[in-house]
Amino acid sequence: MFHRFTMLSASVCLMIFLPACYDEPTADTSQAAPSISNTQLPAPRGLLSQDVTIEPSIDTSPLTAPPEDDKTLVLLGLTAPKPATWLWKPPTRSMRKANFVIPGREGAEAAELVVNHFPEAPGNTLQANLNRWSKQFRMIDGGTPTPIISTYTADTMPITVVELSGEYMGMGGHWHQPDQRMLMTMVESPAGTVFFKLLGPDATVEANRESYMKMVQGLQRVK
Repeated sequence: MFHRFTMLSASVCLMIFLPACYDEPTADTSQAAPSISNTQLPAPRGLLSQDVTIEPSIDTSPLTAPPEDDKTLVLLGLTAPKPATWLWKPPTRSMRKANFVIPGREGAEAAELVVNHFPEAPGNTLQANLNRWSKQFRMIDGGTPTPIISTYTADTMPITVVELSGEYMGMGGHWHQPDQRMLMTMVESPAGTVFFKLLGPDATVEANRESYMKMVQGLQRVK
């Protein structure tokens, strides 16, 4: 079961080779886009619900080598199915715990999957992140895009999937890449908030949508 919410009209842009900090969540909302608090959001969860306990014993180190099983991702105390065609590459920033290149079909450009783990902070809320992500994208008419939001549960862990598509401009509005799409999943895990971000050309993201949803909906705690 899931609940789907659309806010205003959504279009966004994404890109594979993005500014260095494009995908890192932030507690600083001083540069946030205009508030979208008047739209209907899922019930606020924190990002972490109050009944979720962070387990400090979980290994939060990055995936610095290809997975032994190329069809399974094991990371941050979680396990999930992964297509063998998604190719590991070394993480490039401290909050990035895993990077995968997702080849395009029939000559289409590649997309990228980034897994981030972010320490909890007062500004790390769904609303703040939605404002920030929306500011990175632009609709054809120049307006601010609106995310499509879906909520699920994976192994009792609340997950929120956010989708944006259109023209991607990057953190400072200096990049312009049309026909891009982002699927972002925020997981309230025992290790804290984990972000799974699929970013790339429309055709490549759409071709991998089913596999991405199987991954995030198939997330389980490592037993």
